[in-house]
Amino acid sequence: MKLRLPIIIALFSVMAFVVHAQNEIHFTQFEMAPIQLNPALAGDFQGTYRIGGIYRDQWFTAVQESSSSFKTADLFVDVNVIRGLRKQDWVSVGLGYSVVDKAGSIGSTSDNNGGLSNSFFNMGAAYHLANKKRSNILSIGVQRSSVSTKITTLQIEDDRFGLVNNSISEDARMFNEMQMDGALENSFSDWQFGLVYNRRGKESDFKIGLSASRLFNARFTAGGLRSDIDPLIAAFAEYKMAMGGNGMWIKPSLLYMTQGPASELAIQGRVGRPMNENLSINAGLGMRMGDAVQVLLGAEFKQYKIGASYDINFSGLTAASSTVGGFELALIYTGSINKKPKLKPIIICPRL
Repeated sequence: MKLRLPIIIALFSVMAFVVHAQNEIHFTQFEMAPIQLNPALAGDFQGTYRIGGIYRDQWFTAVQESSSSFKTADLFVDVNVIRGLRKQDWVSVGLGYSVVDKAGSIGSTSDNNGGLSNSFFNMGAAYHLANKKRSNILSIGVQRSSVSTKITTLQIEDDRFGLVNNSISEDARMFNEMQMDGALENSFSDWQFGLVYNRRGKESDFKIGLSASRLFNARFTAGGLRSDIDPLIAAFAEYKMAMGGNGMWIKPSLLYMTQGPASELAIQGRVGRPMNENLSINAGLGMRMGDAVQVLLGAEFKQYKIGASYDINFSGLTAASSTVGGFELALIYTGSINKKPKLKPIIICPRL
């Protein structure tokens, strides 16, 4: 008997979420995936360009086969392109792509990998309005998102599954109908809009943002599954402030997302300090309400920003997950392209 109850439960959870929410990507380290979080965050850094990626693996204790776990890998790049209409304003562009977004392999065998996989591609731009000192910045962003979803053939390898009085039950008949040749596939495009306000001080940095997507009748259609996708609203806020005179800082932050009947609230807090002029480290804790406690670690070395997180699950899936919710690794590199100054030649006339 190869029917694994925890994974079957996870399947129907994912399927229900797909119908209502298109399995939107979200990370514990949401600040390490800025383009995915809010299009107005494109260009929100000191430098010319920024390249980053984040990888998440979750529920791997509930799924024995490595090919069947729930994995997400997201890459992004954003560039500060040109000056805006005013000298202190600037324009940025950003690209984001999910290299891997796989949600399980339910009822699969060694010869057949079934499950849900998604592909996200985002392309957008942001305009940053700033005062002369750039201590107050209002950023407006928009991006075009393309989403593709594929549910490959699902199989249950148990001859006894679905038999009620030696006949196939209604649930088994419905499940068998989903096991079609080929796969269930769907794709659509949508717009995402975002606003971010940033107030920078000598020893503080406050940031708050709001984004909205799935506003223009996005629809999931695959096989017999047809459903309008509810608008997705995401709000975040963070406040980094100095603590003491040795360069230490503290940064509380929160993220709230809502889509149809589903909602999520994550609250985090980090403490960091510089080790030398090139290296600073930070650590913290967070909580995704009703789901997991988050352990957060990070470091900044020169132009690199590194992050890691670990979710300790305490939701209804604890029995299957063994309290292991998810693990993330993230890396961001910020670069600068500096133009060499053009020096006017100096002609020295010899004295006669």
